[in-house]
This record gives sequence, C-alpha cells and structure tokens, in this order.
Amino acid sequence: MLPVPCPAPQAGGAPARMLRRDEGSGLALLEAAAAPKALPALAPAPAPGEAVLVLAAGADGPSATPGEWAAGGVLAPLQPGAAGAPVLDRAGRLLGLVARLPAQPRLVAGVVPPLTHPLVGPDALRAFLGADGPTAQAGETPPLTAGALAGRFAGAVVALRCGG
Repeated sequence: MLPVPCPAPQAGGAPARMLRRDEGSGLALLEAAAAPKALPALAPAPAPGEAVLVLAAGADGPSATPGEWAAGGVLAPLQPGAAGAPVLDRAGRLLGLVARLPAQPRLVAGVVPPLTHPLVGPDALRAFLGADGPTAQAGETPPLTAGALAGRFAGAVVALRCGG
C-alpha cells in the first residue's frame, strides 16, 4: 500500500507509473518495467480453516508464511512489512491482499504469534481490476506445497515504495 500522495512510486526499487488508484480500498495499479511473468488468477473465498500462503516482500527478499483462511481475514504470524502481501490458496490462486498490520507487532517470547489480519478480498480486487484482472482456467487444480507456490510466485512479489 502506497501513501497518498506518492509522486514517484517504485516497484522493486525501479520507477513505476501509477495507472489508477482507488481511495476507498487503498488499491493502486502500477506499471513497472520488470513486470512479473507469472500472475495468480483471482479465486473465490475458501472455507474457514483452509490452508493459505502469504508471500511478502521482505528486506532480504520474499518470505512465505503459511496460514489459514479465517472469518475477517487471514490467520498467520505475519512480520512487519507484510501489508499489501498477496494471499494465495493451495492451488496458487489469489484470495486477497493483506490490508494492514498492527503498528507494533505483539510478541510472545520474542516470536510473532498468528493473528487474524484483515484483507482486501477477491470481490474488491475484481471490482478494482475489472478486465485487467487475471482469470482462472476452468477445471480443478491439485493443491501445491508451500514451497511450490513460493517458487512459482515469489519472483512476482516486490517491495513498493514512494520515492521522491
């Protein structure tokens, strides 16, 4: 999520151009020189308790955090910097983006425990992206491991910054 206004957005450290922004959801569509090759299709919300994977752009590169779909968001031990991270189902489809994280993470013995984090869900993403949204192909997809999902999509996850 980028601050408003953002005169010089950057994606992965390179200049990006803001194509459009929705103030209500906080979503922005950026165009960057190095666009990812593999993009997940949008998926309907799964049943509560379904396994999901959060791919966040960390200081040392992408991180993959397993979690589960919960009422009101994703239940996962997310680290600072995971706001805006995509949440994937085990078929590799996009369920939403992490909306925000607490300003100060709660630690238990120095470890971030799983908490329910709110999401910008699939309906809001579909409404924002419209025809630009990737669509799923028909048919059932077998579940993938967290490592397979991370290997497929981690290169598409980059840090967003407001330069200037």
